[in-house]
Amino acid sequence: MKLQTLILALAIGVVFPAVAVPDRGRVMLSDLNLRTDGDSLRVSFRVGIGPNATRGHNYKLTLSPVLVGGGEERPLRRIEIYGRRVELLDARAGRPYVRGLSTGDLRHPVAGALRASEGDTVEYSASVPLESWMKGAGLRLERWRSGCCHRDTLPVVELAAEEAPAVLSAAGVAAWAAAVSAEGAATTTGDSLSRRLTFVEPFSALEARMHAQSVSPGLFDPDMPLDMGQSADTPRQQDIDKYIADGEAGALMVHFHQGRHDLERHFRDNNATLVNLVSSIRALLNSSTSRVVRVVIVGSASPEGTLAFNDRLAWNRAVTLKEFLLRNTDFPSDSITLFNGSEDWRGLRRLVAASDLYEREEILRIIDNVPVKKGRELELMKLSGGRPYLYMLEHMFPDLRNAAFIKVYYENLPDPSAEALSRGAALVSAGRYAEALSILPQATPGSRRDLLQGTSLLFTGDRDAALPLLERAAAAGESEAESLLAQIRAVESPRTFGTVILPGKK
Repeated sequence: MKLQTLILALAIGVVFPAVAVPDRGRVMLSDLNLRTDGDSLRVSFRVGIGPNATRGHNYKLTLSPVLVGGGEERPLRRIEIYGRRVELLDARAGRPYVRGLSTGDLRHPVAGALRASEGDTVEYSASVPLESWMKGAGLRLERWRSGCCHRDTLPVVELAAEEAPAVLSAAGVAAWAAAVSAEGAATTTGDSLSRRLTFVEPFSALEARMHAQSVSPGLFDPDMPLDMGQSADTPRQQDIDKYIADGEAGALMVHFHQGRHDLERHFRDNNATLVNLVSSIRALLNSSTSRVVRVVIVGSASPEGTLAFNDRLAWNRAVTLKEFLLRNTDFPSDSITLFNGSEDWRGLRRLVAASDLYEREEILRIIDNVPVKKGRELELMKLSGGRPYLYMLEHMFPDLRNAAFIKVYYENLPDPSAEALSRGAALVSAGRYAEALSILPQATPGSRRDLLQGTSLLFTGDRDAALPLLERAAAAGESEAESLLAQIRAVESPRTFGTVILPGKK
């Protein structure tokens, strides 16, 4: 058997030129092509028939293509090639030695067969419902030659070898979808600010800390009496102290001159601090994804001087900052909470503990064990002839002359479309495509939704509806959509094979 190299199959619908046949007694198959077409498998090739292909004008040559793969077989439409005088078989059909021969092996074609004559060039096409084993199926050709009195079975010809089928994989999209689900809704204004500004926090985080520390939920009650720090009742002051101690980290600091509560924007780094404060509150007020729940301002003063004076000073500093916010934002007054941190002994202790003062341990002992009202400051002033106190007065107290901290608390607003996208992505990641399709129409429109919907449609069998969505997602830059489209092209691209010249009868 002679084989020649096949020229790659051309697109369907192109008019092919006539095929040259190597000699009079042969049949040549060319442009062999197996491809998926929706839910069908289509087999096509061109048949060039020599003028003496039946090896006798009174004979019929039958070619029967058969799909084979995975232990399965599926016969396809036959090709029947008739000799020029085969019609004479009818006249001989009544003879006794012909009566036992099937009329299908005489002049009458099998239903659905492609009929051809010697010297013809014909286009063969057959389509069968696609089954999974067919995606990598091989193709063989069974042949026989029949005449008026006998039938010759000819050798089977292998046209295409069986191969492992190309399959679609959603692994890449599944990993991408898991990341989309983990990311959740698009970043909100509050989340974005909190990553950039330490004084902006989600209110839920504060509530969790307060619950863990058994802080009263009424701490931010707008009707709570605004007592000064050291004159507040003991249970409330304990809650305030817990809140201040826990909230100092990352707070926004505003500084004041010694003994004063008027706000100077260009003192130390106050200007940048106040710009950040106002801009963050305005951003939250104008946001559709987050809202400000509460702004907390804690006033404080350095420990120098009398407790009564410092109590009033700390409170007045907090009030000054509240008035500044009300003038510069539309934030409601009853959502601003003021606390009196009074004398900032916590801040002083923190600075001393981090210092290399020779008397550090003794200073810490005095701060921890001598009550303010029992002369704590006087004890420090007497320590080592007053040298440590003078050092603290010069180097530490200026950092304590501030509104101890400002915190801005926010909460994210519900976004049903973003939540639907996140839930749909989680379902796609888990391979639950039908469920994802019931949720994704409610998701935020865009390339992500297109990719998730397209993937779900593809793997639930609706290729035609999936392709436009995947193509749109790929055009928008979603690489996983392009990867999936490339897989589809690979799976659906025709398998093409070489030209086969069938051996003739010797």
